[in-house]
Formats: sequence, structure tokens, C-alpha cells
Amino acid sequence: MSTIEQVSNNICRWFTIDLEFGAILLNLYFIGQLYIHYENNQETKQHEKRHRHSHDFFPIIDKQDELVNQRSYKINNLKNSSQFLVLDWTGHQHIFREQDPIKCDFSDITRDQCISKFKSLTNDALRLHLIERCIRLSTLTVRWTDDQSRLNEADLISYHSIHMPSHNLPKLERSDQRQQYSTVYVLESEVHSSGGHDWHEIDFPMWYNLERSYPEPATYFDIKTYLDKLFAPVRVPFSKKTTSAPIIWIISNCNAYNGRQSLVRQLMSYIHIDSLGGCLNNAKSAQAQARAQSNSELYASYKFVISIENSNCEDYVTEKLIDGLSSTAVPIVASRDGKPDYTRFAPKHSYINVYDYKNVKELADYLNYLSNNETAYNEYLWFRRSPANKYATSGITERSLSENLRLADEILGVNATMRQWLLTKEASINKYCKLVKFIHTTYWKLIYKRKKSNRPTPNEVCLPSNDLAMYFTNSSIAVVPA
Repeated sequence: MSTIEQVSNNICRWFTIDLEFGAILLNLYFIGQLYIHYENNQETKQHEKRHRHSHDFFPIIDKQDELVNQRSYKINNLKNSSQFLVLDWTGHQHIFREQDPIKCDFSDITRDQCISKFKSLTNDALRLHLIERCIRLSTLTVRWTDDQSRLNEADLISYHSIHMPSHNLPKLERSDQRQQYSTVYVLESEVHSSGGHDWHEIDFPMWYNLERSYPEPATYFDIKTYLDKLFAPVRVPFSKKTTSAPIIWIISNCNAYNGRQSLVRQLMSYIHIDSLGGCLNNAKSAQAQARAQSNSELYASYKFVISIENSNCEDYVTEKLIDGLSSTAVPIVASRDGKPDYTRFAPKHSYINVYDYKNVKELADYLNYLSNNETAYNEYLWFRRSPANKYATSGITERSLSENLRLADEILGVNATMRQWLLTKEASINKYCKLVKFIHTTYWKLIYKRKKSNRPTPNEVCLPSNDLAMYFTNSSIAVVPA
């Protein structure tokens, strides 16, 4: 082999070795990159695991979100937050007007509570902003208006359900820098109010329904006043009750959806009832006509008061029960299939449910029995008397709300249905104050992303039309006048 050929072969061998060595180095580089990627991925998983509980409550924010990219949140760029404006879009169409400003007490919200509320949120800038917003509750002024031209200023747009502008609700601003919310309220039952088909567009549906309202119900009950009267001693003792009739009824609507007037008419054939209202009127009362006394004061001298609502719907319990129990008489109510469930609103064995009886005569016989048996009658007043009620003979009739709730725990028990429902869910403060507090202590994306639905229909939550009348008509027996 010539010298030139030897040199050429050596060059080829060296070039091949260099190529093989380069391939080895390239493979080592890729293996290293894979290892680094694996380590980073493991670290990310560990980080997510450590903070998973915060993501369960606070939704994970997209990394392109404006707030995530800000090192500090510029409060000055936000709307002046010293005031919170409520705009009742339907305020000029109804009588439910508010004082301006609305008196709200947020003194129970402390700085430490605000910090604790949002401490698990992993976005530092967002967390600090939410904490600051929560803290400002203590100096916030809540204003009310029905001036629709102030829509851009408003923080909360409110609607009375009956007067909602169907399929034409104003567009609200919803961004990280500005949040507007909506609420709807109503106190009439599903069979007597409209607008429920638009509720899926509303952030906060608030009505008497204890379970379906969000975030809290807005019921007929002022809990402090209700418990003051619920646990008060009997006003008129059994022996001093009126002798004209054991039962009183004051109702003007004689065409109730559930047909209660039919039941009362039949009941009058078996037991004396003083009807002082426009429906089935058979008695007169100067006090009732002049409204010189409240219904509860008129009821006090009777043993029973008919407190049946005009319709039987889920949680639809009004002043009829409140006035009946406040009078210290025994209310007569109507409930079937939990519509409504009176154990949520009153102590057990404190009322008489007409649906518990097979027919009108059986109901009347039991009422007549109680009317003539003081011991049996007083069993319906057990929560007002010793030994259950330590205030029974003290003369104390007014207590703070916290004292009343402690007394309810003692008398009813902490696991009583009424304690777990009405007394837990109804805070008895202005509905707008409830919402302002909730808004300032809740991350807005949770509110916006909540699954919304329309108000339930009467078929879903109410007994059928004339159900009360039909029940006793179908179960009636021959009437023997009293």
C-alpha cells in the first residue's frame, strides 16, 4: 500500500471515530434534557399536591390572566370602593323600598378573619387584593337607588321577580378590575309570582326557600323577635280564654289556591270559629276593623288560630305562623309531603296539622277535646313552660339574638330540625347587607361560575290547586251540625 493510501485510510478511520463519538455526545445531551424535564415535572406535581386544597376552593387561574402577571394589584385603578351601590332595577314598580343609605353592620368582620379567609389562595397578588377588599367592609357605605341611569355605577342590580324585564336584563361588567352582580327576590309563593324563568341569569336568588336560596334565604322571619315571642310565657291562661269560640280566623282572600276556605267552611259545621276577616265572616271586632291591635294580640284570647297559607309550597311560611305563635295560641296549619315542612320553622308539637286527620269531623273532635282539656292543650305550649323554659316565670321577654339562640339550643336541642334549618340559615339582617358581606368575603369567580337555575315551578315544589279542599271532600263523612 502506498504512503498516500495509508494516509487516506487513517483519515477515514479518524473521521468515523469522530462521528461515532459525536453521536454518543448527542445522545448524552438528549438523555440529560429528558432527566431535567422529568425532575421539573416531579417538582411541579409536588407543588400542586401541596396546594391542592386551595385549588378546590379557589379555581386555578389561567397563566395568561392579567392578575397573575401583575406583581402588585393597583387598587387605585379600581372604582372608588368606599361605597357599594345597590340599584333596584324594578324599584319604581313595587313598594319594597330601602332606606338610603342602608344600615349594615359589618363589625364582626376583622382583619384576621379576612387574612384567614383567603390564605390558601396561591396567587399572591390576587390574595392581597381580596384581603384588602374584605378589610374595607368595616368602612363601607351601602347605598340604594332605583335610578336606572346609574347602571354603570352600580355594584349590585336587584330585581323583584314579578317585575323582571323578561329576556331583557341589562348587561353587567364582569372582569378582574370591575365586578357587577345581580340578585332577585320575592316573597310570594311560586303559584302567585312570575319571572322565575329568568333566574338562570341571576347570581343571587334570595327568597323564603331555605335550601334553594343563594347564598342565604330572605324569609319572613326576624329571628330575634320571633324567638323573643316564641319563648315568652303564655299571654292568656287557658281558664281566661274567650268563650265565644275556641278558634279564630282572619282572612280576606276567599279564593285561595289550596282551597283552605272549603276546609274552614266544613270545620264550622263541627266547631265554633270566629271569622273576623272578609272570608266567611261571622263575627265582628272593633279592634280588628280599626286594626287597633295586631293579629297576634287578637289571637291571644283564643285557644287556636287558623294559620293556613294560601298555597302549600316548599318553605312557604309567612306571618300567619309567626303571628299565631307570637300570640301564644296554638296554630292550625296545613302540610303534606313536606310542603311546607313546619318542623323547619317551629318546635315539634307546637301546632296542629290538618293533614294528620282522616276527615273534618276527626279534626274537629280533636280540637274540641283539646278545648276542654287544659292538660292536653298545654302540652302544645311545652317550650314556653317550666321545666323546659327557664324564663317561663321570670318575666323576661326580650333577649339578644345570641342569648335566644343559646336558649333554643337548651329548649329545642342543637339537633332539632328548626335549629338546623331556620335558626341556622336565616341571619335576620337586611338582604342587601347579607349580599354585600358575602361579595366582599368571596372570590368573585366562584360566584360567577356557580351553576345557576330557574326558580322551581309550582308543579315541582307546591301541592296541586285545591289540594286541601279535595283532600277533605274525598274523605268527608255525613255532616252533623254542632
